[in-house]
Amino acid sequence: MSLTRRYAIISDLHSNTEAVTAVLEDIRAQGIEDIVCLGDVVGYGPEPREVLELTMKAVRVSLMGNHDEAVLKGAQNFNAWAREAIDWTREEIQAKDGKEGVRWEYLQRMPLRFQTNGLYFVHGSPRQPTIEYILREDIFNGAYDKFDDIFASFEKVLFVGHSHTPCIINEDLDYVTPGEIEHNYVYKRDKRKVIVNVGSVGQPRDNDPRSCYAVIDKNAITFRRVAYDVDSVVAKIKAVPRLSDNLGLRLKKGV
Repeated sequence: MSLTRRYAIISDLHSNTEAVTAVLEDIRAQGIEDIVCLGDVVGYGPEPREVLELTMKAVRVSLMGNHDEAVLKGAQNFNAWAREAIDWTREEIQAKDGKEGVRWEYLQRMPLRFQTNGLYFVHGSPRQPTIEYILREDIFNGAYDKFDDIFASFEKVLFVGHSHTPCIINEDLDYVTPGEIEHNYVYKRDKRKVIVNVGSVGQPRDNDPRSCYAVIDKNAITFRRVAYDVDSVVAKIKAVPRLSDNLGLRLKKGV
């Protein structure tokens, strides 16, 4: 697959139609056609079928996240809320409406990683694509061997999701948030490598309830925040008995 020089990177959609729709509209308004999704299309949210079908139509490549994988293989090491949401999501995706086979096959075909032009895309990390987190706490806890392994695995920039917290980490293990760099970062080929977490579309966790994603324009990375109708999603979650109300309440706070 070839990409244009300008494309959008989204992650962690989590069955949130309102958020995904708002972000896709924002991407289209900028004239961007190529979209890479870093996984977790489903899980947590109230509309897995709708979001999966939106992704199938709009996204150039969608990687597998841990929730996508859990729908296929069973939820392991998930908390009770997430595990019940996964089981319910599986039933929804397999609901007999004539599209269930297409949806299931799309999940099964999701690749674990994608690389182009020195850029590496994965849900969690190159070492464990669907499940390993790259966190600020890793730096505080001195996980230097972990970072050595990860930085050795890519050429220029590594894009990840999974933690739902947007940031940039360089090889000196400096950790910066988008707000600290005015939401823009320029990487240069002769400079050191960076890890970029693009945040979450469907369930932000950096105390900002707006959706977050990133745009690449040549060697510039821009983080974008998009507001959406959170209350509508909360109401939909409450209407599904098997989804915990807490999954909606956290959307309001962005945690």
